Amino acid sequence: MNLLLIFLMFFSSQGNKIKIKEPWMRISAEGQSTALFMKIENTGNIADTLYKVECGFADRVEIHETYHQGEMMGMREVPFIIIPEKSTFELKPRAHHIMVIKLKKDIKKGTQEEFTLYFKQAGKLKVKATAQEMQIQGMGHKH
Repeated sequence: MNLLLIFLMFFSSQGNKIKIKEPWMRISAEGQSTALFMKIENTGNIADTLYKVECGFADRVEIHETYHQGEMMGMREVPFIIIPEKSTFELKPRAHHIMVIKLKKDIKKGTQEEFTLYFKQAGKLKVKATAQEMQIQGMGHKH
């Protein structure tokens, strides 16, 4: 067997090592933004990297992290998220999340929309997220 074939077999076998669990997004209105959350499980023996997310119903999609600077909390775009081998990385409110910017339509409760996630090892994965209200424990208001 030549080396290239072994190399391709190794990387193509990584495709099913990434599993997306519990994808959901915030309800929102046309022209506004929403956020996509999920658990990314990597059952493989090598780390994988989520480097891009796309959808057809917003102008822009960015990978964001939440950070703290003194008493202030903010969000900033990051180029990728690394999912270590044999672990689950959770995208959740007040942490890493996918920002869906300038919606082309309303996102109502129960709506399902499709996203395409791009991983360096696993390649392209399609996921359907359901819109729901945001609930944050210990907070008196909804976002």
